[in-house]
Amino acid sequence: MGFETAAQTAIFAALDGAMSCPVEDTPPPLPEGLPDSDFPYVVIGDDTLVADEADDVIGAQATITIHFWSRVPGNKQVKALMGEAFGRLHRAALTAPGFKLLDCLREFSTVSVGPDGKTRHGVQRYRIIMHKE
Repeated sequence: MGFETAAQTAIFAALDGAMSCPVEDTPPPLPEGLPDSDFPYVVIGDDTLVADEADDVIGAQATITIHFWSRVPGNKQVKALMGEAFGRLHRAALTAPGFKLLDCLREFSTVSVGPDGKTRHGVQRYRIIMHKE
């Protein structure tokens, strides 16, 4: 397992079953085409990875973007979902086989309204600092 997979595995393990809505590892079709009954849901999205190494440590820092989708009017539901994720991820002791995950920090959160005028889209990004065991 590589660093990218380790970060994705750790985030999914922390959120799946712990959120009040489904968490998807693979994005469903675009939200504009989904019926209201398919909302809310969370998608683990894009990531970046940079080396974070020393002479005696093979490490990396990954950023993971998480998308929150809701069709409830207003931002309350999508922000509540983002709060659930924050409670499970920020400064949490995440795990992935073969890696020591040193920290997980939220970098930012934002909410916007989709082009259809009713879909709420929340975005959070987390930074995971990890070393290979």
